[in-house]
Amino acid sequence: MTVKVLAEFNCADGNADKFLEICQKLFPETREFDGCSHIDISASQEDPNRLIMTENWASKEHHLKYLEYRTNDGNLGKLVELLASPPEIVYFDLTDA
Repeated sequence: MTVKVLAEFNCADGNADKFLEICQKLFPETREFDGCSHIDISASQEDPNRLIMTENWASKEHHLKYLEYRTNDGNLGKLVELLASPPEIVYFDLTDA
C-alpha cells in the first residue's frame, strides 16, 4: 500500500530560498529513488519560511532508506542547518475514499 509522507519545515528567517534551491537540485534523483512515486514542496502563503513536502512512497521502509541515503550523502544535514526547528514528518496510509 502506498504511504503518504508529509514533512513540515520551518526555515530560519531568510533560508527558505536556499532550502528550495537544494530541493530543486535533489528532487530529480529523489524521484528515481526506489519506492518514490511522487515528491513536491509548497510554501505557506502566510509564512514563506514554512514549507510542506508531500511524498508518496511504496512503504515507510522505502522512505526511511531514502532518509538514510540523504543522511550519508550529507544533503539532509545541509537542509537541517537551514531550519529554525526540527522537521516534523508524519506517515499516512492512502485510503480508497
